[in-house]
Formats: sequence, C-alpha cells, structure tokens
Amino acid sequence: MLCLCLSLQAKNIITGTVIDETANPIIGATVKLTSGTGLKLQTATDQDGKFLLTIEEDTTTSYLSISYLGYNDYQIHLEGIQKGTDLGKIQLTPSTKEMKEVEVIGKREIDKIDRKIILPSKLQLKASTNALALLQNMQLTGIRINTINNTVTTLSGKAVQLRINGVECKIDEVKAIRPQDIIKVEYHDMPGSRYADAPAVIDFIVRYKNDGGNINGDFTNGITMFGFGNYQLSANYHKGKSELKANGYWNRRDFPWTRENYEEYHYPTGTIKNKEIGEPTKVRFDNMKVSLWYNYTSKKSSFSAIFRDSYDHSPNSGSDRISTLYRNTDIYHITDQTHNNVNSPSLDLYFQSDLGHNQHLYLDVIGTYIGSKSNRNYTLTAIGQPDQTIISLTEGNKYSLIGEGIYEKTFSKSALTFGLKHTQSYTRNIYDGNIGSTVKMNTAQTYAYSEWRSKLGKLSYTLGIGAMRIFNQQGDNHLSKLILRPKIALAYQPTNNITIKYQGYVSGYAPSLSEISDVMQDIDTYQIRKGNPDLKAVTFVSNNLMINWGTRWFDVSWNGTYSCDYHPMMEETSWNGSKFVRTTANQKRFHRSNTQLGLRLHPFGEWFSLQITPFFNRYISNGNTYTHTHSNWGVTGDVIAMYKSWIFSAEMNTSYHNLWGETLGRGESFHAITIGYKRDRWALQLTMMNPFTKQYKSCDENFSHLAPYQAYAYSKDLCRVLTLNFSFNLDYGKQKSSATKRITNSDKESGVMHGR
Repeated sequence: MLCLCLSLQAKNIITGTVIDETANPIIGATVKLTSGTGLKLQTATDQDGKFLLTIEEDTTTSYLSISYLGYNDYQIHLEGIQKGTDLGKIQLTPSTKEMKEVEVIGKREIDKIDRKIILPSKLQLKASTNALALLQNMQLTGIRINTINNTVTTLSGKAVQLRINGVECKIDEVKAIRPQDIIKVEYHDMPGSRYADAPAVIDFIVRYKNDGGNINGDFTNGITMFGFGNYQLSANYHKGKSELKANGYWNRRDFPWTRENYEEYHYPTGTIKNKEIGEPTKVRFDNMKVSLWYNYTSKKSSFSAIFRDSYDHSPNSGSDRISTLYRNTDIYHITDQTHNNVNSPSLDLYFQSDLGHNQHLYLDVIGTYIGSKSNRNYTLTAIGQPDQTIISLTEGNKYSLIGEGIYEKTFSKSALTFGLKHTQSYTRNIYDGNIGSTVKMNTAQTYAYSEWRSKLGKLSYTLGIGAMRIFNQQGDNHLSKLILRPKIALAYQPTNNITIKYQGYVSGYAPSLSEISDVMQDIDTYQIRKGNPDLKAVTFVSNNLMINWGTRWFDVSWNGTYSCDYHPMMEETSWNGSKFVRTTANQKRFHRSNTQLGLRLHPFGEWFSLQITPFFNRYISNGNTYTHTHSNWGVTGDVIAMYKSWIFSAEMNTSYHNLWGETLGRGESFHAITIGYKRDRWALQLTMMNPFTKQYKSCDENFSHLAPYQAYAYSKDLCRVLTLNFSFNLDYGKQKSSATKRITNSDKESGVMHGR
C-alpha cells in the first residue's frame, strides 16, 4: 500500500498510466476514487493506458483502486491530494485465481490508428464455447465467419490473418482457446507494414495457466447429413516457466453434388456449342492437422518451438463430374475424377527479448516441406467412337526457409520499427501422363521496411517505407524486380464516438510457382493449360477510407476501398491451330472498388444485437485483348440474443461476386439458425444451415471471346443441414501470463499446376 502525504489545493488532479506485466498499456481498466462516505469518482483508462481524475478540494482520506479482468486489484492510499499529482506507471499483475463473473466497466471498443481493441463482455464470454464462437458473437464489421467451410474472411472473401498473442496461427488453434482466457481482441482493420498484404488481422490476447493444465474438445457432426463433421481435441500443460500444448483437428465432408456446364468454342471455321448435364457426383475430403508447442518464458525473453503438420486427403475432388454432353445431335459421356494428397510439416523457432529502455527484438525462423500428389483421369466416350482419355500424374516437392527479424523502440507518444524478412524456396515438380515434364525452380523474396507511428493532438499517423526484391529462376529464365512499398495511415478522432481513418500504400506480388512453369497440360479434347515463364512481378496501389460512429444504442461504420493492379497476371485464351490455349499473361490494368455500410443495433446492451451490412462492388478488368466490367449489390446480416446460459443466433448473406481477368465467380448465398445452451464445463448447440432453400448453388462464368463458358454446381444435401455440436473444458491449476510472440511465418504454396 502506497501512502502519499500531499498538500491541499482548491482543484485536485490525479493522473497515471496502467500497464501490464509486459509494460504494454491496459485499455479500459476501471479506476475508482473512494472514501469512507462511498464512491467519489470513477473513470476508465484510455487507449494509451492513461487516466485522469479531477476532484474538488478534500482533506479526507481517499483510496484509489484500479481493476481489470484477469488481473489483481491495485490500491493506493491517499491522505490529501495536491494539484497535478502524477502516479506514474502502475503495473497490474495477472490474477492467480480462477476467473469469476467480473464485469469490466468502461468503453469496450477503442479505435487506434491501425486497429480496434475490443474488450469482450461477461455475457459474450459466458455464451461462447471457444474463441471462434466469441468472434462470431462480437459481430466485427466487415468479417464473415463461414460455419460450413470453417473459415474467417473479409466480405470480399479474402482470408483474415489469425493470431494468438501476436503469433500467426491456424483456425483450429483459435478454436482451442477457452473464452475465459481471452483478455481482449485486437482487430487490425488497417494492418501495418509487418503484416505484409493481409486484408485484416485478428489477434486474440490471452492469458495462460500457472500450473497444471487443460483438456478441451469441440465436436460437430451432421444429423441430417452424416457426411459433415468437424472434430477437435486440445491439451496443454504448464510447469514453472515452461508450457506444452498439443492440438489435433479433423475436418471431413462426404456428399454428392451436380455440375452443369455450357460451353462455346469459336473455331476459325465455325462454332461448337456444348451442353453438359451432370449426375450426382461424390465430393469427399479429409483435412487433418496437428500441432505441438513448447514455450519457455523468463523475465525478459521467451523462446518457442512449434511443430505443425497438415495432411489433406481428397479421394473425390470438388471438380469431379459424371455427366452427359450434348453437341448438336451427338451425345457423349464424360467422367472426370481427380485424387489429391498434400502433406505439409513445418518447424517454427521463435525468440523475443526485452533489450531495456523500451526496446524489443523479435526473431523467427521457419522451415517447411510441402509434398503433393495429384492423379487425374478424364474420359470422353461415345457410341461407335474410340474413347478419348487424358491422364495427368503430378508429384511436387517444395522446400522453403523463412527468416524474419523485427526491432521496436517506443517513446512516450511514438514508436519506431525496423523489419527484415527473407524467403528462400526450391521446388521440383514431376508431370507425367499424356505429357511428361520435370520442372525445377528457385525462388527468393526479400522485404525490408521501417515504420514510424506518432500522434499530433487528435491526429494519429503512421509513415512507412519498404523495399521488396523478387527473384525467380527456372532453367535459363530469370525474373528479378525491386518494388518500393511506401505507406501512410491517418486516424482522426474529432469526438469520443467518431473516428475517421485513411490508409494508402503501394505493394506488389510475384507470379506463383505454378504460373511461371513452362508445363503444358490437357484440360479436355478442346483445351490445354500452359504456364508462362515470361510473367513479370506486379505493382498495385490501394486506398482505404473508414468512418466509424458509435453511440450507446447503435453503431454505424462506412468503409470504402479502391485499388489498382498495374500489369496484373490474368488469364488469356488463344488458338494455337489445334486447341484453345488457356494461360496467364501480364495484362493492362485491374480496378476494384468495394463499399460497405455497417449498421449495428444493440438497444438492450449485449442481450440483443442486430447487424446489417449492405455492400456494393465494382470491377473493371482491362486485358490486352479484352475489357470486362461488373457490379454487385448485396447484404449480410446477423442477429444474436443471449440470456443466462442460452444463446440464439441467425445469420445470412447474399451472393458475393468476384471478377478477375475474364472469369466471374458468383459465391453461394447462405443462412443459418443456431440455438445453444452452455454450462461452465460443457455446452450443446444445434445449427440448421440453409433451412429456407431447397438447393445450394454456385456459378463461374467466363467471358472469353474464343471459349466462353458457364459452370454451375448444385447440391440439395447442403440445404436444411442440421448439425449438433458438443464441447467440453476440463482444467486444473492456476493462471499464468506468458510473454507475447509477435511474428510467425508460413509457406502454403505448393507450386503445382493442374490441367483444370
């Protein structure tokens, strides 16, 4: 107990900064000033962990208390307060007791220049079975959670980067987090330079146990569709400064769907039109993932070793089809089946250190192997004619090493960051079947950057500059390019409930390993797919403006994005004298604009919340020989109601369209209704997916002037799907706070080209 004997003034001001055990500011901590007569004043810490109390002259003894969910309360005994009293930095220590139902008072969503910091409520935590369910209950604007595909994406369909305490992780590792271990969620809606080109980042800040461990499971299975299943089992154990974690995940699907294709082939001598009507064809896959973590944390440093392995087994690909093809008066029978296997083990070694004087160093090295095998068999048969068969056998082996280092120096209102990342990979692919070839490729990419963050009154800003060098080599062909990557981000808060943000940056990307190979594979009897070793790296510019307005009863957010790719790598179709050749080439420009308006109504606090987000997309694709435009209006929405141990939710989204090159993808519409019941150690949940539709449908349309097509996929089995989810948590021991890992890298690109 700290005792301050201070002189009296007519007007007394108390200030201070609340930090956690890693010296990071604690946002939203409750600060109370009390006396023998009761509560005098109360406030909450701001986005920098600072607080300010202004009181009248008082000679009585007062107590200043600071509390925050998951931390021990801190008290200061004040015997008289003088004007301008600064208590300096006050460090809260993690609680070693099991969490009770403690409610955090104060603002739950805090806007910073590059992210939102959201403090989950007691009711949200209680109603959630895992971190992914909590994310769904928090209704983050611009984020879509697909319970069928088990993905977290932006509204445009781009994958959101997920992290735990700064560590990039997989969605199954997020599902292994207990909601009561989550301190806050950081939603990076304008990610900084170190996140490369991620459209959004969601970072779960969690606490760990001090001793003992935890075992938890999450199992979902279809009731009306037995071919639907997601299963997860996780365990962790803590002893002293060490922590061990293990996680296993199995995602499986087994159902039929039907394909229809309408094709046109404009030959120099005439046009062929095909109508292909499919039969129900099985789609089956098993995705299995395991991860083993070891963490060692000392006072000023931490070390982590993470082994991951992902195995994808697809005996019946989603593109498989059994169909009848009608061409004028001719009738053909088509069978097209592909068998895929991909295995990807990786080892990640991470180290971070507190260098003192507000300086930190982060180092990360990861090695990855990706082994893939693909067998495709396409057969076209007709009565009285010989069978036409295409066989493609592909085996790929890729080895990669990624290293990254980050240095950070923080000042009172500013921060300086330097980073360097290098990726080196080697790929060897063997193509066999109708056409045989062996491809060897070396790839290197180096990215160096610096970033300065600071504040000028109500204006926060970030200035960044980076340079990326891309190098690819395949045989005698070389690709080398240097891309400058400047960046600026601004955030202005004219009032406490209005925030205006802008971000603009230049970036780039290189062709994938499959795109730059010189391999040629048959698609069918009309077409071939060919790589292009002459592809060049691409530069693009992006601009984003965001306006947020929040009140007690509702929130409004508007988000507009415009980007342009210069000489993008997009598809191109040509005629080589015998077949149509589908390849990728550097085209002129690609423009996209996305606008969305988020409306969230919560008249009864966290008990009931309704969110509706209408959106509009506009695409302009300028190729060397074509120009295509497309507009797409749509809406997403969800409603959540929570009462005691019960939760009810409903969600829906209309079809989201994506145009790239000459192909327009119309995504599926989706809706679902969920009711759940949760106790402290277990929970049950029933979900009905697509209850008000009779048929699932998706469509791809190609606008090539030589070989346009429309491809549809239908399934009645993906409608009115009733699933049952059971989850449990068994834990023991006390809680511990671990140091935060800031970077993790991964390699997912196998580099294999397929004939489809």
